[in-house]
Amino acid sequence: MDLLPNNIFQGIPGLNLELRKDKYVRKNMTPVFISERTPSAHREDLWELLSMYDMDYLNRLEWLIRTDMTYSGDPMYVKRYIPEEYKVQVDLSEKVNQEKKYLKVVEYMLKEICKGNDLIVDDVCITDENRKQMHAMLMKIYTKSIIEMRERRREGIEKAKKAGKYKGRTPIEIDVVKMDEVFTQFNKRMISEVEAIKKLGVSKSTFYRRLKKYNHS
Repeated sequence: MDLLPNNIFQGIPGLNLELRKDKYVRKNMTPVFISERTPSAHREDLWELLSMYDMDYLNRLEWLIRTDMTYSGDPMYVKRYIPEEYKVQVDLSEKVNQEKKYLKVVEYMLKEICKGNDLIVDDVCITDENRKQMHAMLMKIYTKSIIEMRERRREGIEKAKKAGKYKGRTPIEIDVVKMDEVFTQFNKRMISEVEAIKKLGVSKSTFYRRLKKYNHS
């Protein structure tokens, strides 16, 4: 939780996460975190939605666990807690030594660190004791590398423009009818983000860029 930047995670309304409790209990009320991510009990197509996930009645927490739909305000989702699957030890030594791209190595390590897994890379061991420090160091390296890479790309584009050789990126063509169908289903929470992206065959960034344009048209 401490590794998440403010633009991704701003806490959970109504819960003081600084207390670091293993369990938070709310009686006779639905936390905002759950209510804003789940369908209303008065929604017209509620039973249709529930049947898609083999649910006989609306249990909002169970809905969040069974679906992988994300909330428009952040990219978080809910996963059922299974103690034996919560944390594993991952040895990336072989994978890291075979990878030729340094930035990919950093990506591999950051992903496992953020999953909460204990990580081994040759003689380096990353656990809860040094997780935050290692994440800060690797994230600094990763961010700097990305900025430098983008700067080189920008300089290359500017050079190509001056030489009259740059035509810009060709927009990805998407069938208009299919796009309308998928965006409608996604907005109604009938399909998940993963399903929608797969149906259109585009990247996540392209999907949300086209979705934003579609919703404002």
